[in-house]
Amino acid sequence: MLIYIGTTNTTTGNPRRGWLRTTASGQPLGWIEEGYQGHGAIAGYDDGESIKITVSPAEYKRIKSMGQNAEVSTALTELGLKTESKVS
Repeated sequence: MLIYIGTTNTTTGNPRRGWLRTTASGQPLGWIEEGYQGHGAIAGYDDGESIKITVSPAEYKRIKSMGQNAEVSTALTELGLKTESKVS
């Protein structure tokens, strides 16, 4: 599923919009930056289901990071590498 996340533009006018890719249960799978591409940025990913959410700039940054971190974790798993948790 794709969740369209948007917020206000940066102070220099650049857009802050993108799609968080998730499993049906909401687990983050990755992030697709919209930039100036519009709907073309999700060609090949669009399954017809999407939700649009407008958030604060701070929430946008947090959600985008979640998607990017999910991509790294998925890539490491596909390469047969494991991420290690820190133990206190």
